[in-house]
Amino acid sequence: MKYLILLFTFFGFSWIAPAQNNNEIIQKDNITFPELLVFSDQFEEFFSSKNKIEKIVSDKFWLEGPVWVDALNGILFSDIPENKIYFWNSKTGLSVWLEPSGFANGLLLDGNRDLLLMQGNYQSTNYTMRQIGKIINPKSNKKIIDFVKSYEGKKFNSPNDIALGSNGILYFTDPVYGLTNGDWDELKELSFNGVYKIENNNVQVLIDSLKSPNGIGVSPDNKFLYVSDSETGRLLCYELDDAGDIVKSTNFFNLQEMWKHTIPSTVLAWDGMAVTKEGVIVAAGWGGVWFISPRGVLLAHIQTPNFTSNTAIDDKGEYLYWTAGKIPFTKGSSVLYRYKLK
Repeated sequence: MKYLILLFTFFGFSWIAPAQNNNEIIQKDNITFPELLVFSDQFEEFFSSKNKIEKIVSDKFWLEGPVWVDALNGILFSDIPENKIYFWNSKTGLSVWLEPSGFANGLLLDGNRDLLLMQGNYQSTNYTMRQIGKIINPKSNKKIIDFVKSYEGKKFNSPNDIALGSNGILYFTDPVYGLTNGDWDELKELSFNGVYKIENNNVQVLIDSLKSPNGIGVSPDNKFLYVSDSETGRLLCYELDDAGDIVKSTNFFNLQEMWKHTIPSTVLAWDGMAVTKEGVIVAAGWGGVWFISPRGVLLAHIQTPNFTSNTAIDDKGEYLYWTAGKIPFTKGSSVLYRYKLK
């Protein structure tokens, strides 16, 4: 979930994935945005390619962190610069659900169906909460309480995105996007930009070597953790043990295969992601949304003319939602889309 675009480099990659089928579709020069391009017949095993893409919200500042809340029968999503959380469903349309939000970025329902807010700050302010907040029972309550405030007595950099394993373990990323001067900001207290694990309210660092850990997801069987590193343009995969700790990193995604499907003159830059109940990774980034099978095969791509910040899937697996906007972001340029998956 990134809202400060950096320069990305692509060197030293040796990522290998199963070959695509021979009748794949390469990115088209003339395309009506947004458009779904299917590269593998496997896409139809999980989804339908026949449905329309809908723009359901527009003219916002910078939207992020969509999460489906079944108790509300709708989707919540953040507008970071506006310090708001919006609500939308097909019956009532759009409304402001919470203001202020603590400049919330990513949103997630935990195992108790309470709402977690990644209160990552906003660059043009001196706001220094930089923590994870919680709203207990969001169906009837909107009061934010503290959930995770710091690590070893030091403020986080800018909590960004968060994922929940089916075993109840939480994982989150903490880059520096909410700090005006990034790694050199005087408010930065930690010496690294981390990926963390939360279990039984205990916070543990899993990764401290990434430049800009951003989006995060976990496989349905809790065996793999997916992390995007926006500084280097990598989409990473880590094998987990039964305790939810990292055993090793694995070569999983074929980045070169994805490169040839990008919009001309753009770079591969990754942001948030969702993982379906079947294990399909639905990753957001520059140029749209990418569908990647549990085996690392590129299935399809929804191409957009702008940066896609994050994705979410409803509890029934019926609709995909994603937030997108122009970079650098400007007021009135951010939108929310949805696509019927089945």
